[in-house]
Amino acid sequence: MGPAVTKAYDLYTHTYKREVIESFLLVQVSATEIESIVKIDATATGAYAHLFFDPNVFEDELDRIEYAYTYNRNDYGTELKRMAVDLGKESLKIRISRGAASTAPTAKMVQSEIRATAYMLAARAKTNPIDSDISREARAWAQLALKASEHDEEETVAAGVEEITMALDAKDETTNDEKSGLKAEDIIH
Repeated sequence: MGPAVTKAYDLYTHTYKREVIESFLLVQVSATEIESIVKIDATATGAYAHLFFDPNVFEDELDRIEYAYTYNRNDYGTELKRMAVDLGKESLKIRISRGAASTAPTAKMVQSEIRATAYMLAARAKTNPIDSDISREARAWAQLALKASEHDEEETVAAGVEEITMALDAKDETTNDEKSGLKAEDIIH
């Protein structure tokens, strides 16, 4: 056996490793992207896909979603696979890399997905009792969406403060008679 096959077998025999790799493959994260996040050689991921989890068997997104929602080998795998199909590969990459794979466009995409999921669950919760599992899940997602929104507001405020600071620090060119065409005494500040 070559090193890639040996590593693929190692991944398969360890529950946590298997669930992470399969979740990545389920949502079509490339072997090179997986390598950049979890430092597993792309050839080992390719061997794993060939031997244990071929993502090409899924005909469409509904097949992927059905697989994730009928998967029940273990709680961690169930949760990770559902998260992957619900929130997409960018969310999975951020979770597994513990935030290291986060970039501004990725973070915005994840925030958007969180808000969309919260909205859809809130709509479902309207037709269910307040103490139902769906309603509890909707409340949890709503809290997460609010936190994501607060993060946006903080960025906007920080950007506004920076813009104002830069404007105040800049030299006021309008009082220059030659550039503005106005006399300094005619300008009211």
